[in-house]
Amino acid sequence: MIYRKKWLLISMLAMVLVLTMEFQVLYAQTKLTEMSLDRWAKMREVERYQMNIAEKYYKDKKFDVAMSEFEKYLSLYEASDAASFAQLKWSLCLNQLRKQNTAIKEGFQSVIDYWPESADAAKASYLIGKTYVAIGRVPDGKKAYQNTIIDYPKDAVAVYSLAGLAEIAIREKDEASLVKIWKQMTFDIPRTPLIRSTCATAANSLAVYYFNKGVFASGLKSLQTNYKDDQLSYYVYYYSRTPIGSLVGTDETQSMGYKVADQAVGFLRENIEKDVSTEPLKAKAIGQWSQMIELQKYSRRDKEILAAYRSMLGVFGNRDDLLSSIADYHVTQKRFEQSRTIYRQFKDKVAGLSKVAQSFRSELKPDEAVVVYKQLAGIDAENGATWRGAEAATYRQFQKYPQAIQGYQALVKTDVTNFQQWIWALATTQHEANQFKEAIGTYRQCENFPENYKQMAACHRALKQHKEALILYGQIVNGHEGLAPWAQLQIAYTYEAMTSRELAIKAFQSCCKKYPKASYASTAHAHLQNKYKISVTLGGATDE
Repeated sequence: MIYRKKWLLISMLAMVLVLTMEFQVLYAQTKLTEMSLDRWAKMREVERYQMNIAEKYYKDKKFDVAMSEFEKYLSLYEASDAASFAQLKWSLCLNQLRKQNTAIKEGFQSVIDYWPESADAAKASYLIGKTYVAIGRVPDGKKAYQNTIIDYPKDAVAVYSLAGLAEIAIREKDEASLVKIWKQMTFDIPRTPLIRSTCATAANSLAVYYFNKGVFASGLKSLQTNYKDDQLSYYVYYYSRTPIGSLVGTDETQSMGYKVADQAVGFLRENIEKDVSTEPLKAKAIGQWSQMIELQKYSRRDKEILAAYRSMLGVFGNRDDLLSSIADYHVTQKRFEQSRTIYRQFKDKVAGLSKVAQSFRSELKPDEAVVVYKQLAGIDAENGATWRGAEAATYRQFQKYPQAIQGYQALVKTDVTNFQQWIWALATTQHEANQFKEAIGTYRQCENFPENYKQMAACHRALKQHKEALILYGQIVNGHEGLAPWAQLQIAYTYEAMTSRELAIKAFQSCCKKYPKASYASTAHAHLQNKYKISVTLGGATDE
């Protein structure tokens, strides 16, 4: 069972990296389907003309026409240096037309048979394997990839074939083959420009594999083929954190996870910036310390996390940002009193008290939070409205609506500069409190059409004042193009709530016909079919 879980995790992580590798291979493969500038230069003008015609149709995805043009090139210029390329592109057209078996037998294989010394022969060999895998003939694909590696060991296609074999190994859960391939790509293959990123991704995959196995040294060695110095430290942190979290999450592998965490943290500590004489260097060092602490968090060892924070304070002093990180961590552990003790040590007293108030809210103690917000309004008079707003928001968060409404009403009168902010807060709070009539009156003072009209209509519907809601939805239809489909759908639902069957059906149909590309039209269409057994033509494709 443990092996199954570990393989599942390894394969999931590997698949993410292999998808990255696939993207890199696909990017590099654009070179496989293009001809080098040197070869273009060697072509005669008439040859270039015909090839350009064929290429244009290929790029326009008119593959049947492109096939004819490539075939025409072959009949006219069979002795040309670019003939093998034309045959390759002819084969790719067949692939695109879903005639893969013909592409393999009569296309790619012909490139190899008739132009074995050309650059296109290696490409064709690789594409045979890729095509076999694409159509589900995996054993044939594996064999073709292996032949490509043997026949063209120094060509980039050998590496692309290895990447293809790695993908197959993951799908077949063949761990031994997968690791062997990754090792080969990591340590044995020179990193030329065309294959550098593909080999680098294999090295990262191998590092993740080793970290998951608890072998930190081998994972580090893999990463060292890609990175140096600060980059190496960052990627040790980046690639080891998830394996650490996974390992410590299972009793059977917990000690292994702690060991990898200690080794990774030790490596980061050795390479941390010691010179903090300037602000840029200090910022760099703080970032490195943060990564080290983050690894400790993945190991879920509270004692080590707090010890790391204390060490960090010893280096940088009681900075507010560092104190905040420690206190915030206490909050995540529900040690609220400890967090507040630290927040109160901030040099910026206002920022510290704001954090204290928020911690009371996190602890579900609204009254204590309100006391702190009142204190803030007193010592930070310039931003008094902000703190009174936070006080009202606290009452609202805990559904103490009378106090929240009273607070927002006071702000509407006293903070004229931010009138729209507070009137909207008041309206939505009244709405939440089911004070629909009062909310409608307050929404009318808001200037954020159409949102205020949406909410007013919702209040009218809650009061069963359907006609008033219909008027508001109609104003949205006529006044806001973007929300018109939504409003039309709401009109239909409102008629339905009024038990006006015919008007509801007509409104649903209108939504389908007026806005065929809107997602709301699909909703209306489905509702008509499911509830009323009526089919209607949308008149166009549905846009998400």
